[in-house]
Parts: sequence; C-alpha cells; structure tokens
Amino acid sequence: MSARTARPYDLGFSTADAEDVRLDFDGADLQLRFVDWRERPVIHRFHDVLAYRWGLDIDPDLRDDQVYEIVDSPWLEREAELAEEPRESYLHLKLAFNAQGVLDVLARR
Repeated sequence: MSARTARPYDLGFSTADAEDVRLDFDGADLQLRFVDWRERPVIHRFHDVLAYRWGLDIDPDLRDDQVYEIVDSPWLEREAELAEEPRESYLHLKLAFNAQGVLDVLARR
C-alpha cells in the first residue's frame, strides 16, 4: 500500500488509543463501538456493508492510529461485482486502532 492508494479519511472521531473495540453486524449494517482517548464512548454505524474484516497488522507505510480510504481497492472491486452493486456507491475504509487491530470495511458512501 502507498500514499497513492490510501488517503486519510475523516469520520468525525479519532481511533488513536481506542479501547474496548466492539463490532456488531446485523446482516446489512455494521455498528462500531469503542472508548476513545478521552475515555468517551464512540458509536458509529456503517450502512449497507458489503464485507468487513478485522486484522492485527497495519501496513508499515500507514499510521497505526488513523482512518484511511483505500482508493482503487481490488477487494472492493471484487465484492461489488459479486454483489452486483456499482463499485462507485461504496467506500473501502481502513480504521487503525493502534495495538487493538485494524478494521477494513466496505460500506455505502
């Protein structure tokens, strides 16, 4: 991954030093919950999710405490095609939670 394919994206909250990260998927929407660095709860809902995955490694070229949009994502391209959805209606976001892990989500724009 490079700065050319990943660009910072603002969801209105910081993932830095997040604790107690939790995910709840209802088959269409993914709800993210965590406690931020100020010890305040954050709840964010991703709508019409094509797919998501949780991992522990962040690309060394990216910060481990930031949200990114992955541009020209092959994963998004493949999942949109399988779902017979227009690729441009969706975003591939990568949320890095320091040592907690990394959330990749394909959600409607």
